[in-house]
Amino acid sequence: MSNNSKIVIGMATAAVVGAAIGLMFAPEKGTDLRKMVKKNANSWADELLTAIQNGKDSANQLADDVQGKAKSWKNKAKEEIEDAVEVTDKHIRTA
Repeated sequence: MSNNSKIVIGMATAAVVGAAIGLMFAPEKGTDLRKMVKKNANSWADELLTAIQNGKDSANQLADDVQGKAKSWKNKAKEEIEDAVEVTDKHIRTA
């Protein structure tokens, strides 16, 4: 998981906890408070799930990018080795 994903998840979690604490100290009747918490908790859960999915998508994209670069480096190294073998064979034949 990338640092950006961790930051987003941390911020979302902190917002949920902060809002919950704020609601607990709000001067509301218990039934009203429970209704408000339930309504907001569903919204926060949706936002948190969206943030997690975005982090997951970013991590998958990063993994794909890294894999593509690794394949590119592998192919380049293979070409370099083949060229070196060819040059070495050429020198051996002429020697």
